[in-house]
Amino acid sequence: MKQRGSSSAWGYMTGAAGVVASLRRAGVGRVFGIPSIIGSPLFDAFADSPVEIVLVTDEQSAAFMASAHARLTGELSACVLSPGQGLARAVCGIAQARMDSTPMLVLVASGTSVPPSGRDRPEPLFDQLAMARPVCKRVFLLDEPEMVPSGMSRAVQLARSGEPGPVLVEIPADVQRGSARMEGTGFRPGPRVLQPEAAEELDRACQFIESSLQVGLYAGSGCFEALAELSELAERLDAPVATTLSGLGALPLIHPLSVGFGPGPAGSPMAQAAFASCDLVIAVGCRFSEAAAGGLSVDLNAALVHIDIEPGVAGGNMTADAAVTAPAKQALRYFLDRIADQEHPEMRRLIRDAKRQQRRCLNERPEWDDAVDPVKFFVQLHELLASEDVVVLDSGHHAFFGVACFPVQAARTLLMPVDCRAAGFAVPAAVAAKLARPHGRVVGCVGEGGFLRTGQELLTARRCNVAPVVVVFADRQPGLSSALNQRVLRREAAVDLAPVDYQQMAESMGVRYVCIHRDRELVDGLKWALTIEAPVVVELRVAWRDAATYLRIANKLELRRLPRAASLRLGARLVLLGILGRGITSSASG
Repeated sequence: MKQRGSSSAWGYMTGAAGVVASLRRAGVGRVFGIPSIIGSPLFDAFADSPVEIVLVTDEQSAAFMASAHARLTGELSACVLSPGQGLARAVCGIAQARMDSTPMLVLVASGTSVPPSGRDRPEPLFDQLAMARPVCKRVFLLDEPEMVPSGMSRAVQLARSGEPGPVLVEIPADVQRGSARMEGTGFRPGPRVLQPEAAEELDRACQFIESSLQVGLYAGSGCFEALAELSELAERLDAPVATTLSGLGALPLIHPLSVGFGPGPAGSPMAQAAFASCDLVIAVGCRFSEAAAGGLSVDLNAALVHIDIEPGVAGGNMTADAAVTAPAKQALRYFLDRIADQEHPEMRRLIRDAKRQQRRCLNERPEWDDAVDPVKFFVQLHELLASEDVVVLDSGHHAFFGVACFPVQAARTLLMPVDCRAAGFAVPAAVAAKLARPHGRVVGCVGEGGFLRTGQELLTARRCNVAPVVVVFADRQPGLSSALNQRVLRREAAVDLAPVDYQQMAESMGVRYVCIHRDRELVDGLKWALTIEAPVVVELRVAWRDAATYLRIANKLELRRLPRAASLRLGARLVLLGILGRGITSSASG
């Protein structure tokens, strides 16, 4: 009897059936996609298989949903796209998966047959594989049906191995329709082991820990597989734990050593204060970038040990004193078996006092009678949700308030675009999250522009019989793009929306609707939306009277990416016009 995962003959089948069988053997039970205009045999193969195909309304949504599903479950996900414009529209979602180290298969299925001219394949308008290479770990082209099992196996292994990420597989129409004898290969990931070179570097890191006065732990999403080890190491070293955006929840914020997002200049004040006294920082399961790490690379006056599957991805001005190529779980377990305990009661007091001060500031905020305070919204939302419920943030002002004011208490319960640029992420991601966790509550938070991009995915929620809550932050004010065009560049640009009737939009899609105008309506409105068993659109009439510190820092970091002369000119004009000092970029209170 052959063991599970060993090579075996699947028998004669079409290439499309072979692709579906490969996904099933790789543990993928749900695929997001949209068929091309002419159709594709691959979608027919899904209809006759146990692998669920979730039909979406837009290719970008398919990529967002596959990325969110993988981030939430920690397992491989997949989306099916049409070539050409379909793939082009999904590039943003694929790039998000790459930046967030999300294992994902991108299947590009041609829906056209051999053209009448007799050519094997039509000449593309552009090289779609070349376009996809910068945002994928690898791009495969399956030329023959016999290549399907081995090609899919390589793609699955590559998406999972090392630093996880998206892998694109193009499957032409003739390969989908053609039949061959499929010889299967194993799809199960192998065990992760600690290499001798990594053990030597970890021994060196142990020496750093023994000689340090105060250790700080910086955790990325790579620590989600080592939650128990991370918590135990923090307890034994009395070490504050800060996280990347993707790593929020690796240690619940209620934990006495958790300091939230940080500790760079865009991080929380609590994280900055805690890490100011650390002479050693151990960064585990993360990459160093301003978008993901909040600028950890700036003003770090401590020795640095970087542990990751691929620690070489550190960028900017980061220089690790020790770089260890190892999985987070094995590395942290190595420390736990060898280091001595440390006691730092003053660190625990510092974090405890900072959390008390933050709670006091939130409780003392005055009630608004003419609009909804976004700070109060996220505080109240936290009160009504359980720790395992999921919140999804989009790009925009509200995301900065969400990171600042929503305490994440469990891993994989806060999803957002890792670079804060993928407008429209929240609605399809919320639908995917509800599919992955049908018995929990899912709240997607989105701005007006993002909702109009992908809000139609609520139709997908209805088709799939799931009920996410989508909160639209409707400020009815000109956005940042308009402010930059009119006040900085001194030109008019039609980038803002006319007032939208969200009630009519919700009714046109057959979903429920409620509007919350002021603070005192928050409790009743949110309770109704969270308890009704149907998709809901919540129109939140907010005002941006305070801007989170994150937004102010993000604007400054954005200017750094421009050419120096342009950034100086724009920066000076921004300062003179008061954009960074008041209005949408005014300093946050507390």
